[in-house]
Amino acid sequence: MEIDEKLGLHHQRENFKSVKHLYIEHKIKSKCRNYFSNVNRLTIGYDVEILDDNSFITNLKSMISLKQFTKLVINIRRFPFEEIIKLLCLTPNLHTLQFDEYSLEEINSNFTKYNTLVQDILKKNKIENLVLTGRCSLNQIRFIIYVFSKLKYLEIDINSTKISSIIQYLLSKTHNQAQHLVYLCISCIGEVYLEETKDLIKLKNLLDNYSIEYINHSLHLWW
Repeated sequence: MEIDEKLGLHHQRENFKSVKHLYIEHKIKSKCRNYFSNVNRLTIGYDVEILDDNSFITNLKSMISLKQFTKLVINIRRFPFEEIIKLLCLTPNLHTLQFDEYSLEEINSNFTKYNTLVQDILKKNKIENLVLTGRCSLNQIRFIIYVFSKLKYLEIDINSTKISSIIQYLLSKTHNQAQHLVYLCISCIGEVYLEETKDLIKLKNLLDNYSIEYINHSLHLWW
């Protein structure tokens, strides 16, 4: 191998080492020779139709160390929840996760199946920050709180008619399912719900000390 070629490979490897955030928008080639040893954030943004069996995760493992992951963003609406579970099983240090509520569409009809799938990650996952895109139902929120019991920050988009029931569920002192939650962001919502939420919290005695603001079409509540 020529010296120039060796130097080129050396610089390429050094460049790979400097990468912290990997964005995947095309299908990963099998036996990919590029290895990004210091990546700790991953964004997946290609069409889910090209996912097949375990090839996606197998090829992903050949490029990066999944144990180093701290943040995972899935910008695909139809990303199977089964694949998310597989990734969570391989990313023990993940603390920030984002995906679309469509991945949870089958919860109502296949709760037993989903419940079985998540058993391996119930106590192991360290997810503290979760962003759910798409409009979530109360059942989906319940499932999320059940699976990610250590959540501190939750960002969701919900139907305005469900705001009251979902806020009451998340702040309930009775079941205390979301006991670690301290910050709730409801996106794409009208400013009128700022006062309505204040009234709800007071009426139901949901919180003693809290702050609430309406910023960029989103309701921010922290306590």
